Amino acid sequence: MRELATLAKYPFLHDTREYIKDYGPTIPELLHEPPFERARLIGIQRLDNALKHRDVGVRSLANDTDCIMEILSYPIARMVAVCIGDSFFNKRYALSEAYHAYSSLLTEPPGFVLSVAHELKLNVSHDTEKNSMSIYFKDYLRNAPTRYKEWKMVNRGVKAGYLSISQKDLARLLLESLRERLNQELLERGCDHTVSEVFSADIHRIQNILAMQKEKTEATPFGTLAIEKLPPCMKDIVSAIQSGENVPHMGRFALVAFLNSLKLTPSEVLKLFSTAPDYQEDKTRYQVEHITGASSATRYKCPGCDKMRTYGICPVEKMDDLCRKIRHPLSYYTTKWRQEKRKP
Repeated sequence: MRELATLAKYPFLHDTREYIKDYGPTIPELLHEPPFERARLIGIQRLDNALKHRDVGVRSLANDTDCIMEILSYPIARMVAVCIGDSFFNKRYALSEAYHAYSSLLTEPPGFVLSVAHELKLNVSHDTEKNSMSIYFKDYLRNAPTRYKEWKMVNRGVKAGYLSISQKDLARLLLESLRERLNQELLERGCDHTVSEVFSADIHRIQNILAMQKEKTEATPFGTLAIEKLPPCMKDIVSAIQSGENVPHMGRFALVAFLNSLKLTPSEVLKLFSTAPDYQEDKTRYQVEHITGASSATRYKCPGCDKMRTYGICPVEKMDDLCRKIRHPLSYYTTKWRQEKRKP
């Protein structure tokens, strides 16, 4: 069994779950008994921090009690997150837990990072003589932010299906793998009635914050952009970016070209990407300015609906009547504006 401080920093590990199972309180004790009030408070702190800062927060782990309360706060946060019942918040929370782990993994010994990778089912190896790591290409492609040039496979050494990778880059891949796993686990769980009752005030408070944020986002134009008039494909891409998801390169390309056609400035477009966990303004600005023609000879156009479907970034299940009549995302947006102007 690993040290308590390690279990507290990485509460998603199998060893942490086994510790709770062997030494932790029952669910009724955890939810009601006074000795675990601090764990309940920290659990809510994790959710509040996720909503505000994209990280569940750093707390003191100076003694065993600190570690135990931190460990127990994790299942509490997950149970409450499920009861909040908001897919956007679940994604945000999963990302925040994953980003918190990523920050800690950057300073861990290579052997520990590899053990986490194996627990998350990533096929990774470590050559101790050369002090180098490698990852199987399928696991790399599944988790890499390939929208950035340095992450594209052609810029990585590949040998017998494995790519060389640094510990920092492996930690970034683990962030994405963990984010996906946590989000899926939240989707598969239902709200416990007792949890809903015990934390009703915090659940309603966070639900109200989310509702106000959603209303503000939908009602407030972004630059010259009216979010509520976006076609479903662009709404999905914007929502995914703001949730911190790993959006495919073509999705980002299509969105930037779309926004450029609507006369948004590169700085306005950058605001949409600033919520990504690996956001780097200089690199993102370079890509945005390249697509929009600000730093290149070519100003790229947004793909039409047929190409969007080919690229797999058209949410066919969300198509409305207007979608079925037009052939380009821009036509959808301009038609919505014309319909608005015709209203009495």
